[in-house]
Amino acid sequence: AWLEDYALFRVLKDEHNGNSWDRWEPSYAQRDAAALSLINDLHRERIEAEKFVQYLFFKQYAALKNYCAQKQISIVGDMPIFVAYDSSDVWCHPEYFKLNETGTPTVVAGVPPDYFSATGQLWGNPLYDWEHMRATGFGWWLDRLASSLARFDRVRLDHFIGFRRYWE
Repeated sequence: AWLEDYALFRVLKDEHNGNSWDRWEPSYAQRDAAALSLINDLHRERIEAEKFVQYLFFKQYAALKNYCAQKQISIVGDMPIFVAYDSSDVWCHPEYFKLNETGTPTVVAGVPPDYFSATGQLWGNPLYDWEHMRATGFGWWLDRLASSLARFDRVRLDHFIGFRRYWE
């Protein structure tokens, strides 16, 4: 479900010299259907090449996972609670994050001052719009978890406390 958008994101990112998607032309940053259709047509081979790289990775990874299973070796995955702002996740699904109308985060993740850091920490990741997530049955999260559980024997949820409480 993610592959087409991811491949398009990678090609657009290359077309914009690696700049964050919020620095692209508004028609691309805000996913205007006509602009994306044109990019799909103009760069079909590059998009297909990005998808092929993913195919090769997943094919090789499946072979590695099978080999490990035969040797009774478990693979543990790590899934951070937050995603990067400059990611295909945020670009494709801005409705799941606390962003303003231009796509800029209205709040970001961090940690308040505590015993370990007198000034706190500013992580900068966009925070989820949990009310929207709830209204859509947490589908984005369920898909993300299912994908991780399919790839790994066990999955570690990094900063899992953020599901219960977080700081913005």
